[in-house]
Amino acid sequence: MISNFLQDNEALIRLIMSDIQGMTKYIHIGVGIALVYGVLYLLYVIFCKITKRERKLSAWHAISVFALLIYLTAILFIVFMSREVGQYDGVNLHLWSSWGITTRRKALFIENIIMFIPMGILLPSAFKTFRNPFVCIFSCAVMSCFIEQTQFIFKLGFAELDDVVTNTLGGAIGWIIWGILWLIFLIIHGIFHKNK
Repeated sequence: MISNFLQDNEALIRLIMSDIQGMTKYIHIGVGIALVYGVLYLLYVIFCKITKRERKLSAWHAISVFALLIYLTAILFIVFMSREVGQYDGVNLHLWSSWGITTRRKALFIENIIMFIPMGILLPSAFKTFRNPFVCIFSCAVMSCFIEQTQFIFKLGFAELDDVVTNTLGGAIGWIIWGILWLIFLIIHGIFHKNK
């Protein structure tokens, strides 16, 4: 069954993988920004040790923020820097119309979901506020609306309702993945402490 699906959709899967590989060229910029944060966090840790203050920001928080900064920088560069200003113009408010019949349109539709899955995972990992699913998913929707609005204003891409819906769906999937991982962590952590 799975092999049949892969064979039937081989061109689509190859296109998606190629596009994802192309997106990695912006990660180094995100790493640079995240390294600045890493240095600031290290200075914060040193300051807490010297002044013998309790550290309020954990290492896990720092790692999550580090990853979030890399991700957000890469997304913003992909969306805003990879296209010429004035290249595209238009609004599409017809729901599910971007699925299309071509392999390229289907790939873009799926990529819009995949693109926001990390946001749904990283936001609640970095900040407790986003552990509330409604706050996290709403934030993903707002970020997607911001991207679409900016694309429309600067004619960097078509502003599509489907993009907002698929990005938000990706954020929701990411939050579910984070929730499952968090539940597993709590179970393992609880079992470990019980056996001590």
